Amino acid sequence: MKSLESVYDVLEIFIIFPLVLLCQFISQKLLDLLYPSRDRNLHQSDQAICYDVVYDFKKLLHFARPNGTQFFLLKYREMRKISHVINDDDVTLYYVTPQEFQFVRVKPGVDLRDIIRYPFTFITQHNCAVEVMTVSYEQGDKYLADRVDLNNNGSNIVLLHNTGRCGSTLIANMTYRTEQFHVISEPYSLTALVFDFSSKSEQTPLDSEENLDLLRSTLLFLCKDPDKKYLIKVCGIFTGSLAHIAHKALPGVREIFLHRSLLATVSSWHKILGPLRFSGLAGHAKYILPLKYRRIWEKVKPQGSYQGFLFILLSQLHPFFIECENGRKMRAFSYESLQKNREEFCKKLLCELGLGSEYVPLALSALEVDSQENSPLKKYNMDKNRRINIPSQALDWIVEIGLEEFGIEIRKEDVFVNNMPNS
Repeated sequence: MKSLESVYDVLEIFIIFPLVLLCQFISQKLLDLLYPSRDRNLHQSDQAICYDVVYDFKKLLHFARPNGTQFFLLKYREMRKISHVINDDDVTLYYVTPQEFQFVRVKPGVDLRDIIRYPFTFITQHNCAVEVMTVSYEQGDKYLADRVDLNNNGSNIVLLHNTGRCGSTLIANMTYRTEQFHVISEPYSLTALVFDFSSKSEQTPLDSEENLDLLRSTLLFLCKDPDKKYLIKVCGIFTGSLAHIAHKALPGVREIFLHRSLLATVSSWHKILGPLRFSGLAGHAKYILPLKYRRIWEKVKPQGSYQGFLFILLSQLHPFFIECENGRKMRAFSYESLQKNREEFCKKLLCELGLGSEYVPLALSALEVDSQENSPLKKYNMDKNRRINIPSQALDWIVEIGLEEFGIEIRKEDVFVNNMPNS
């Protein structure tokens, strides 16, 4: 059975996926001819271009993650004032490029704020989108500048950095149950932005004015209600460099970091990705990582997918170490400490979020259910995957590389980070 699944994965990645994208491209060109949008100069207009979502080609694929509007078949509807679009409760920022902001409207009855029913914001946005609206970067930035009511220093925003597969969805759920935060779980707009910053880091510094302006606008569009407090759970892979720049874009933003034994983290990633995609992601990492980590990669030359993936996790952790060394008071939490003493963990977490111990019972109620029950990662799917054995050579290698190249002390028996700052 597993061999058949592997064969299907290969077919889907190398044959079906390109064919689906080709079908989307041809269909979109035909639809644009039938329903052309107005000739416009968007950067000089206070109008958003509004499209109906006719079809989502991602439905034809099993493995593909929602990653922007490339899978949508869009039909032009109308031009509408930006303020009339962005202020609607069912409209949220979905995707960002240096040229434009892309918002989606979800179908009636879908409440993106309910992360118990909809654990991952980006999946729900994609699967439930009925309309896409694009706004030029210039006009989006102008709209934010004219919003005098916005919290422009970000003091109402908490970023939850993490390594992925470390309990971050559970922590987001615990925060949500206090009813004191609007929780945004893995917005793709933020992930795409960090990917873009990393890809051009050879030519453009991460903290360039251009990057910081775009990051600031993205965070403000995500957290558009100045009267609410927000917790944003960042997608936990290839996004570590966000810890270097978020506070430069919005000085008031608070940041915390969640991690777990690297052994358990890699095992869990392997289970949800499967061997083919796990190996592909590990091998492709050197093209996605920021420049300084690409250089370390070339120096240490990871051998095999396990060494490659362990390296990815170190590059996710390392920015947190650097920021703490530079005097920033970012707090770290481990999944193991939650397992050891749930109530004590919860008190410390809520204190970091500015909440009192009276919210502990509400937060702890999240532990009574699977926080990913309503997602593709629910436990009954996870349990069908076999346990994996990571080669001891890979573990020996990461312990050595962690200390020599990153200054990170790793305990070999469970591959747990010993010297995590502010933990």
